This record gives sequence, structure tokens and C-alpha cells, in this order.
Amino acid sequence: MKKSSLFYIGLSFILFGAPIYFFKGAIACEIASPLGYKEVLPNVFVAKDDSRDVQDLEFLSLGALRVSDMFGEMIAVPIMILTSDKNESDNFFASETATSHFSPFNNCLVIGPKGHNTDVVAHELVHAEIYSRLGWLSQLLKMPRWFEEGVSLIVDFREPFLPENISMNEEEVEAVKKLFYGHQFYNENTFNNYRSARLAVESVDKSGFYANLESMKQGESFDDVFGM
Repeated sequence: MKKSSLFYIGLSFILFGAPIYFFKGAIACEIASPLGYKEVLPNVFVAKDDSRDVQDLEFLSLGALRVSDMFGEMIAVPIMILTSDKNESDNFFASETATSHFSPFNNCLVIGPKGHNTDVVAHELVHAEIYSRLGWLSQLLKMPRWFEEGVSLIVDFREPFLPENISMNEEEVEAVKKLFYGHQFYNENTFNNYRSARLAVESVDKSGFYANLESMKQGESFDDVFGM
């Protein structure tokens, strides 16, 4: 095979294969219907053999209400996939609790069987709101992972993540602020990283949160806006 052919094959993989791999979760969300899912509420999908009715999904509206009560009216309208078991979650490259997939073209929340509750939905909706207000690229490049997870935990009232149940020293809280990227945050110490991040955002101005995101979108740095 000619070297030029190998070059173009390699280039094609980089241009087409890599994005497909990187955004595989978001792509799966876009084809939920062909994968056997039905839309039961606007942008909310469940498996076609799922027998739940709309009344069983009240935790979705309660999660959105909690975010609005804490930070202000939401603008995010993510795709939401509700899975009923691990195999379904695997089809969307998601965990059994919840996974957020973000890309230049959509914002998708996969809520696994362990996440069908107000706390997890509210948590994931904060991620979606940050995406909607910053845009994909700014969220990726400018928003520290520790801060985004910490802020998302403000509306997540699961017992291990309530500030009164977290015992971390100042050194541990400051250390989590060095974990800018997801691969740094999600590791063998993930649980404690979440707990440290929750304490690290205790001073966040909740009423001015959206305005601060807008300042970041307009070009200001995270450090200048949030001073953390």
C-alpha cells in the first residue's frame, strides 16, 4: 500500500473516528428512538417496554424545581435518558447512577437505575445548566471539574455529601482545587474528592451564580469571577 494511502487512512480516522469515539455517549442519546426508546415527556426517553407512567417521573420536575429554587430559573433543556438496569446504562456509556454527556451539538443526561431520585437529577441538571450558560467549549476549557462537581452537590442532599456530615481538613479542601480536569478528579479518591469539593464551594454566591457564568462566557477567567 502506498504511503499516501496510509496517510489518508490515518487522517480519516483522526477526522472522523476520534470524534465519534469521544462523543459516543452524546451520539447514542441522539439515536435513542432507533435504539428502542420512547419519548414520554419532552426530551425524556425510556425503554419502549418501560411500563411507568408520567406520574412515576415526578422526581424529574422536583429536581428541576430544586435547582431553580437554589440558583434561579433554569434555561437548560437537556435530553434525558432513563435507564432501568446496568445493560441499558452501558448502551449509553453511562454509570448505574448518572452520567452527563456534553458535545458541541447536544447536552444529554443518562439517569441510571440508582439515580431515579430528586437528588441525582438535581445534581445532573446543574451540570446541564452550566453547559447551557457557558457553551460546550468554555465549559470544557474554563470550568474546573472540582468546582462544577462541588456546585452540583449544593442541590444534592444525599447524606454523605451534606456539609455537616463531611470531616475534611483545610489542606484536603485546598488540594481538591488543583483537580481541574475530569481525569484528575475521577480516580481512586473520587468519593473524597466529591466531599472536599462540596466544602470548597460553601461560600459560592448562589443568587449571583448565573451572572458569574455569564461573565465567564464573556471572556473573564474563572479565578477573576469566582475568586476561588
